[in-house]
Amino acid sequence: MKNNESQDRSDKLRQRAEKLLKKKLSKSNMKLSEEEMEKLIYELEVHQIELELQNEELKSAQAKANSYTERYQELYDFAPIGYLSLSKEGAIMEINLCATQMLNKERTRLQNSLLGFFVSEETKPIFNHFLWNVFTSGSKVSCEVTLNTESKRPINVCLIGIISSNQEQCLVTLSDITDQKRAEEELKKWATLFQPKSN
Repeated sequence: MKNNESQDRSDKLRQRAEKLLKKKLSKSNMKLSEEEMEKLIYELEVHQIELELQNEELKSAQAKANSYTERYQELYDFAPIGYLSLSKEGAIMEINLCATQMLNKERTRLQNSLLGFFVSEETKPIFNHFLWNVFTSGSKVSCEVTLNTESKRPINVCLIGIISSNQEQCLVTLSDITDQKRAEEELKKWATLFQPKSN
């Protein structure tokens, strides 16, 4: 299919070039000697080879760009940590698969929705301060909040954000720290049980 499209484009380009050449020759109304004609043919053949070499370089560059795109997509989408970009208002502009799984929604339904919608009421002030701080400080900022999703238990996450180069979005990592928080709570519970009683 691609070869047919490429051939069609090539044929159309050739037809346009032939029309332009005919116009040019009819305007110039020049007569060429056989030697001049051979020189012109030679120059055209050299130019054609140059174009073919440029075309090969372009195809190679395109293949390389596609390879980088695939690697970036694999790195971004299949990373074991959530990545997203947020607007100043906290709207999700881009989100990877890990983050969509944490929020338990389809990516298309998450884009342009507010991340704050998922943040628990208790930790919403922390999240709002985090967002404000990222955009005003210009440095890396972190916080811990609890996310509520429709069909999952609440999860504790660590957000680390930094403002993007255009300063219109912030880039955020989202790490699930629920197990760590549970372990901390368990340790506190055991610490109080074994704490020596004062007389």
